[in-house]
Amino acid sequence: MRKRPGPERSGGGLERDWNERSSTMADIGAAGDQTNVKTMELPSFWRFTWGFWSGATRVKAWAFTSLIMILVATSVTLVYAVNVWQKHFFDALQQHHIQDIYASIIKLIALLAAVALVGVAQNAARMGLQVEWRRWVADRLIRRWMSDRTYYKLTVASGECDNPEARMTEDARLALEPVIDLSIGFLHAVLSAGAFLGVLALVGGALHYEVGGLTLNLPFGFVIVALLYAAAMSSLSYFVGRPLIAAVQEKNQSEASLRYELTRVRESAESIALICGDDEERRTLLGASDSLIARWWRIIAAQSSLIGLVNANVVILPLVPLVFGASKFIADGMSLGDLIQVAAAFVQVQMALNWIMDNFIRLAEWRASANRVMEMVGNMDCLDAGLGGAEGGSIKVTRDDGDTLRLENVIVRRDDGAVVIHEAENIIHRGDRVMVSGESGAGKSTLIRAIAGLWPWGQGEIIIPRAWSVMFLPQSPYLPLGTLRAAVAYPRAADEITVREASDALRAVGLEQFVERLDEEDRWDRILSGGERQRIAFARVLLSKPDLVVMDEATSALDEESQSRVMITFMEALPRASAISVAHRPSLAAFHNRTMSLRRVGDGVKLVSDRQRMPRYAPKWRWLEDIGLAHDIADPRSARTL
Repeated sequence: MRKRPGPERSGGGLERDWNERSSTMADIGAAGDQTNVKTMELPSFWRFTWGFWSGATRVKAWAFTSLIMILVATSVTLVYAVNVWQKHFFDALQQHHIQDIYASIIKLIALLAAVALVGVAQNAARMGLQVEWRRWVADRLIRRWMSDRTYYKLTVASGECDNPEARMTEDARLALEPVIDLSIGFLHAVLSAGAFLGVLALVGGALHYEVGGLTLNLPFGFVIVALLYAAAMSSLSYFVGRPLIAAVQEKNQSEASLRYELTRVRESAESIALICGDDEERRTLLGASDSLIARWWRIIAAQSSLIGLVNANVVILPLVPLVFGASKFIADGMSLGDLIQVAAAFVQVQMALNWIMDNFIRLAEWRASANRVMEMVGNMDCLDAGLGGAEGGSIKVTRDDGDTLRLENVIVRRDDGAVVIHEAENIIHRGDRVMVSGESGAGKSTLIRAIAGLWPWGQGEIIIPRAWSVMFLPQSPYLPLGTLRAAVAYPRAADEITVREASDALRAVGLEQFVERLDEEDRWDRILSGGERQRIAFARVLLSKPDLVVMDEATSALDEESQSRVMITFMEALPRASAISVAHRPSLAAFHNRTMSLRRVGDGVKLVSDRQRMPRYAPKWRWLEDIGLAHDIADPRSARTL
């Protein structure tokens, strides 16, 4: 199955997806071969979700739970009352007491009304508990996924956590809703088993059989028969249905994979069509579909055997108590009403004791979905615990009251512990425009992601001035749904900038043709070209006025003239802002006054030089004079080597 694209995929572009992934993963992969996915023990589903009943929501949770328990007990009581009604009705029928039959019918109507009322209340309480529990779990999952950029780290870390959106929605629903349903069913089964085993014991009494001239007495005979029959059917259902659990889990995985592949093709439809990738994508999609169908056939085989057993039980079950009680009825040991009551109680006992068999398929579905949710939680736990390699550790990004960005003893690793960059130390002053150079796979993109706080794996410390605001410009900027003004303002809300501010920013980056459409809602990630999206990113910089801009191929989709326009605009509008850039286009170096080089030294990569240079584009040298660098850069003796 094809690996998912890199974290900055948006809107379309097969070549862009590949470039983004190769840019990031080539840097990561330079330190060594890919390692196998790490194994981990899944966190406990119950430990993760029990907080709903033990945390801030415990009052609401226990109120719903208590109400449901009371309603279930009431429901079982009403079923028992119907069982007793059956005895009186059939006794009256046997004795031809017409008045008693009419009275029984009136009682039945009242019982049915009560059963319906309790059923409605129980359904409302059940669904209310499911909705509130799901709200609590969704809130916890989303907060965890969005905290500390975990959503990004999961996309670049090794591990099995595909389709997090499906895990937090459909899988979470299938992991939670059945728990309430099955718990209610289990409680109902326990109470029913207790009530109707009592009926079998007291009404059915002992059974007597003549075997070879000997009399076999079975005290509480119906109880013994019911327990033996339930044990036999439960054991058979377990062994017949056991393969279903793994089959369902594999099927759910294949369903998610096929959905992802279809979504990927839809989002990259234009690029796939332009590059004539139809045949390759068709093979990938058909392969995913074939894999899903194969897993469905495994489910069909396992489920067919289980359903065959269930259907046989449905036919045999009502006959068992009649067969065992026939001799006692013929010998006048029990009335017709007693026999019917015992037969109905026997069925209720079997329904209760065969609860596992009746719910085996739902249990399999629940376990598969719960495992997928807990796989995601487990991966997030691994990130938080810093698991991933023998060295482990994390790069600390801290703030201080200084006015320089400092890299101190920074070692960048992959999440499996392999070293990407052995050593990196540097100081970046306010107003520095630093170009990070190095051969492909040297770790340029990974280093600037570490500086931006996106890459935690490694050691050392990156110290950023407390007063500095930081903005990251990726190769493919993200555009949210909504108006164009919302896209320009992002990550701020659209109403935090005025139409005039947004208009001025668009004109400054060469998008004046879109000024009149600022408040139009559309799929701007599809309407705008790659170069236009990159200009939007620079418009955001002009509006946000960050102190540090970190750019990763941020002008790769622009032509030379457009690149010059946005870079000069940026330099003039924010003369005191620092910038760190990664780009393969040599012309971009003209807009920087320093170059940091990453080179392979021995078996690793090191930051080996930091060269100051005179930028070709420095309009009126205002930004250099403001920070006191004009004299230093004009003097070639100011160049230094680390």
